[in-house]
Amino acid sequence: MLKNHKLLMYVGFLLFVVGVESCKKMDDYKQYIADKPVITYTGKIDSVKVFSGNNRVVVQGLLTADPKIVEARIYWDNRRDSLVLPIQRSADVDTIRAEITNLEDRIYNFDIVTYDNQGNKSVKVPAFGRSYGENYRSSLINRPVENARLFVLDNQLTASFGNIDLTTGIFATEISYTDIEGGKRTHRLPINEKVISIDQIDGAKEISFRSLYLPDTLCIDTFYTQYSPLKPQLFFYKNLGYPFTATNISGRWGVLEHWESNAAANAIGGRGSWDNNTGVGVLSAEAGWGTPNINNGKIHQTSTLPAGSYEVVIEFTRNNVTGNVDATNNLIYFVATDNGDIPDVAAVESATTLGYYNLSWIGDGYQTISFRFDNPTAQQVTIGFVTNLMSSSNQFFNVRGLTVFKVEE
Repeated sequence: MLKNHKLLMYVGFLLFVVGVESCKKMDDYKQYIADKPVITYTGKIDSVKVFSGNNRVVVQGLLTADPKIVEARIYWDNRRDSLVLPIQRSADVDTIRAEITNLEDRIYNFDIVTYDNQGNKSVKVPAFGRSYGENYRSSLINRPVENARLFVLDNQLTASFGNIDLTTGIFATEISYTDIEGGKRTHRLPINEKVISIDQIDGAKEISFRSLYLPDTLCIDTFYTQYSPLKPQLFFYKNLGYPFTATNISGRWGVLEHWESNAAANAIGGRGSWDNNTGVGVLSAEAGWGTPNINNGKIHQTSTLPAGSYEVVIEFTRNNVTGNVDATNNLIYFVATDNGDIPDVAAVESATTLGYYNLSWIGDGYQTISFRFDNPTAQQVTIGFVTNLMSSSNQFFNVRGLTVFKVEE
């Protein structure tokens, strides 16, 4: 019994010594924090976005916790630059926005730190963003123009724009012009559209265009190219086809709209200068198949043209008649004059005109011809067709469309 008692006392003493040593080791950490302050972190900013701009960025974030926050500091360029933003918290989630200006054209790394009213700060929140400047602006180009046409009598502009690299951020093109009442107007064409048509435009005033860019989806500033002049081809006559339109229509025949046409050109019951036999309206002359012959059928139109060189393009067809055809009975000319009328067929080549073209036999199918004439001064110019279809053969002449435009030298 005595031996067991001594053994129990010995074991108890060992346990006491081990316990004391353990407590001493557990308290060893206190020597490292003695007299040192405890660090307290305030709430950090959440959902940070950096919006790019024109030599600037806007930093935005949310404050969702810690109502004691009173300030945010934004650092960049390795903390060589900074911005201090005072904050007044509300009871809800607050959005903070800070604009940083006068930035160079490059990418920036930012650190955002918030502070409470005791001077405690948050852990830093990193973000990056881009400021766009002269380097980016100098790389921008206007969307290319494929063609532009100004129909002077209709005060209408049509223009077609080509493709361009969309990765540059281009999203629209603007056309600046003056309307017929003298008002300055701007028309915007989105990048996914190619053709623009503008009515009520004053063609005598300058027309210009520029393109609009947003370099990335977070950009808050629109970038513009310099305005470039838009110099459309000038068209001075109405109802030039594709299709031609008509009045006084009955069946397939009608009278060509906006053109003067004489009785010989409308010998089919007062019609015939327009034909819709194929379902598409064309300028027409037809003799045979029960219709009267045409002797000096005239279709013409007058408009005031500025001085200059003009190109005429005609898309037409004539059936290939081989019987009873001679140079007197089967002639068709396109003529331009400055006297308000066009000559008879037999006099075209000897008359004083600004220009003419002999639309001689070409066979079946549509053909396109072009020629030029010069208008020496601003004046009224009459253009048109004069036709003799006087043989006993069945004949027709159709024009699908024509253009008469001023050539820019």
